[in-house]
Amino acid sequence: MLNFSKNQNVYKWWVYSSISVVIFVQVGDQTGTNIAMPSMSAEFNADIPTVQWVYLLYTLCISSLLLPMGRFSDIFGRKSVYCSGLVVFVIGGIVATVSQNFPMLLIARAIQGIAVSMILANGMALLVEAFPKSERGLALGLYLSVIGMGGLLGTLLSGYLVSEYGWRSLYMASVLVSSAGLFLSLFVIQKNSLVKPMVNSKFDWYGAIFSAATLSSFLLAMTFSHTLGWGSLPVLSGFLISVICLILFVWRERAFDYPMIDLSLFKNPIFFVGTLGRFLTFLAGSSVFFLMPFYIIQVMDLSPFRAAVLSAPMPIMMTLTSPFSGKISDKFGTKWPTLFGLFCWGFAIFISTTLTVNSTQLMVLVIHFFAGAGNGIFQSPNQSSIVSVVSSEKYGVVTSVISMVRTAGNLTGTAVATSVVLLTMSSMGFQPNLSILESVSDPQKISEIRFAFTEGISRAFTLATAIVVISFSLNIFGRNIKFVSPKTN
Repeated sequence: MLNFSKNQNVYKWWVYSSISVVIFVQVGDQTGTNIAMPSMSAEFNADIPTVQWVYLLYTLCISSLLLPMGRFSDIFGRKSVYCSGLVVFVIGGIVATVSQNFPMLLIARAIQGIAVSMILANGMALLVEAFPKSERGLALGLYLSVIGMGGLLGTLLSGYLVSEYGWRSLYMASVLVSSAGLFLSLFVIQKNSLVKPMVNSKFDWYGAIFSAATLSSFLLAMTFSHTLGWGSLPVLSGFLISVICLILFVWRERAFDYPMIDLSLFKNPIFFVGTLGRFLTFLAGSSVFFLMPFYIIQVMDLSPFRAAVLSAPMPIMMTLTSPFSGKISDKFGTKWPTLFGLFCWGFAIFISTTLTVNSTQLMVLVIHFFAGAGNGIFQSPNQSSIVSVVSSEKYGVVTSVISMVRTAGNLTGTAVATSVVLLTMSSMGFQPNLSILESVSDPQKISEIRFAFTEGISRAFTLATAIVVISFSLNIFGRNIKFVSPKTN
């Protein structure tokens, strides 16, 4: 392992480099999977509600385990949990590469979801620790720029790989790059990072179970709501179990001497507004991430590689804007950069409501341009404001909350958007399965199916626009809520 004890300024850039490799491939894997889902749907003859499980199961595992993994790493050390996550991610990638059927692919994505929860619970915390507090916004902006680059190059490479070699090549590539990231992290990251593990603390196993059960049952209920019905017994039972587990989690956290998370943080208006606004924003934005590839490939009848090119402005703008937004928030505060980012997000989603079967590729480019700018500008100050309310030994659990809120918002938003599209297509007399276009030869029928899907995504984007407006209003007025604020650092 390299020794940076005498030059922490050099160390922070080595940490950034090692984490960048890992986050790059993780983001590329996720965006690539989104691009590949239409191909997976065709190969396994799976409709839209079924194939979305490739994404949903992956993010469900991440959301459920992020908080426990963050707390676990705060207690026992971040490097060991982080590197173990990389090993598991490589194993999951190998299983995905050799998957012979859809259930096997789902198992592989579940394995990778568990691994990513270990990675995300530590990557951001390791980076924030390595940079001084005066550069916290910059550090988070640089972290997001890697996500943007991963989205850009990952999308382009994924589109090329899917078009030329099939979707399995995505996971083969992720295995190779992740292995390189593992070896780099082992040699670069200092043991226990710059903060000693909380050796006198105990891990709250009951709290971990209750938190995972709360999120799992809620997100599963949301997912099945569009197929079983919001008033069906399984869906209502899922919501009920979620509420019961949440009550048990709160009771456990208030009674246990070493809770998973200090619940008094939610009395801090900065933390409260930051987390709730973040959830709402990603709930709305996930509709763009999930639905646009289907629109470009199936409605516009373009190749996966062309879809990747049209989606490229989103990660490009995120890469360019996030470090700049982070530096601005370091100097002038987080409120106004956050609001401007939300404005760009809302504008992009609002434009998406006007999509038709005859929309131009230029319009798709504009949507992704403003979505990427909004995402990059919003996230840096939002994350910086949330992290600012805790001391460094709690970075693991708080950065886990940041990632958990994002993935939970994405998963919930995907389920809601799918429900809207499903209900719209069904009400117009069509199955919610665009793969049937391959077996339809009547041009009029094809046009009608595409129109029904486009009408569905237009309604989904209308709902998403309203959600962004709520998040914008919360970030304007919510910071004036008079809570009893815990001591900040």
